[in-house]
Amino acid sequence: MPKAHLHLILCSDDIDPETNRRDRRFQPIVIDGGRRTNVVPAENPCEGLFDLFDLGLLIAQANYLTFIAASLIALEYHARAAAERTT
Repeated sequence: MPKAHLHLILCSDDIDPETNRRDRRFQPIVIDGGRRTNVVPAENPCEGLFDLFDLGLLIAQANYLTFIAASLIALEYHARAAAERTT
């Protein structure tokens, strides 16, 4: 019958797994969870704010253009209805 293994996940870089072992018969499998494998380069936090501000301006512009288009359609419908009433 195989021995059951305990899986330890280390979430901190400051603890060495060898320092906590007192019994040499007990050897858990250690999964290192404290170090990142893919380090994302630090970006300027202002650039994120600029991107968010640009997105807000884009949404405002799209809403404005939609409002203008709806207004033109309503005015055109009103002009056609007025022209039909006079003829």
